[in-house]
Amino acid sequence: MAKKGSVLVCDDEEIMRDVLETILTGAGYKVDLAKTGEEAVEAYEQKNYDVVLMDVSMPGKGGLTALEEIIRMDAEAVVLMVTAYATFDTAISAWDKGAAGCIRKPFQNEQILALVARGIKQRRKEEER
Repeated sequence: MAKKGSVLVCDDEEIMRDVLETILTGAGYKVDLAKTGEEAVEAYEQKNYDVVLMDVSMPGKGGLTALEEIIRMDAEAVVLMVTAYATFDTAISAWDKGAAGCIRKPFQNEQILALVARGIKQRRKEEER
């Protein structure tokens, strides 16, 4: 079986990390977890993930700041922002900073799986260039 891909999940809420880990590992993805923006940036420095699912609102280094730092490290990084407070302004700000997409909580499992699959396809196309 072909390797499905690696995903870094960053959310300050344990329940959200657990839910996303269960959904993604059940679909065959390799998943690592981070509780903070700082942890996400450190993890990405160690390993370039196919996709990063990043909560927008976290204490300390928020998701948008962590997004900027990851994009500075890897311009082709595929970072998908997850937020309970999806506003048009939040989405525009995320895209301006380099996010590949934005999804609102609560979400359907199928939405996350489709977004991650699309992100991995995008990442692998970038790597082929």
